[in-house]
Amino acid sequence: MKIKKILLSLIVAVMVLLPLTVKAEGKVKVYIFEAGGCPYCEAEIEYLESLDGYGEKFEIVRKELYIDHVDWEQGKDYELGVNVANAFYSAGFENATYTGTPFVVISDLYAAATYSQNLESVIDTAYAQGDKDVVGCFEAGGTDCLEGAAPETYETKEESNDTVTLIILGVVVVGIGLLIFLARKSSKEEERLDRAFAIDVDEEDEPVKKETKKAPVVKAKSKTTTKATNEKKTSTKSKKPATKKTTKKK
Repeated sequence: MKIKKILLSLIVAVMVLLPLTVKAEGKVKVYIFEAGGCPYCEAEIEYLESLDGYGEKFEIVRKELYIDHVDWEQGKDYELGVNVANAFYSAGFENATYTGTPFVVISDLYAAATYSQNLESVIDTAYAQGDKDVVGCFEAGGTDCLEGAAPETYETKEESNDTVTLIILGVVVVGIGLLIFLARKSSKEEERLDRAFAIDVDEEDEPVKKETKKAPVVKAKSKTTTKATNEKKTSTKSKKPATKKTTKKK
């Protein structure tokens, strides 16, 4: 019963702590501010669409920063791109700029005008923590959409998740060790009880063993009877010569 209670407590603890590491709140919006015909923009989109989480963890939102990548004529989302880039740059994101494409923005964790194939971990973190959707905030007319954000935010939150994960793993390992210890202790106790029970049973069986010792007396009687029978056979054999002698005298 004690082992079952401890196991149940461990399960409850894991269920309580697990949401701290996985806290998804819908799909993450990965914004691509692009220029028409930009080859790097198309390559970035192809990379994102190849990730396992595409369609399940995140979706791609394309914004027209420039109509084309030759004349760099301003597109319909130019003003939005400028506001977002300036806000991130002011917060310390040095690669956030509207002068190059693709300009990629993910929650409040990532903003850079560069082609990258290392965005999966950023998307996973945004999915686990919940998408802040900074671009959507600015698009809706918000002003404090980046409050508290900083370039090191991604690394800090990732370390925080690792710490919580390590704590959960520690609890599980300690719990397993405790269960093994209790199981061994319970096994030893059962062996001790079995030995005690075996001793009691042996003591109860002693009268039966004493009765069994009478068996040799019965065997002795059977030997005597056999001996008597043999004597009779011998006597019968001894009478036969006497009869023969009597017959000769006649």
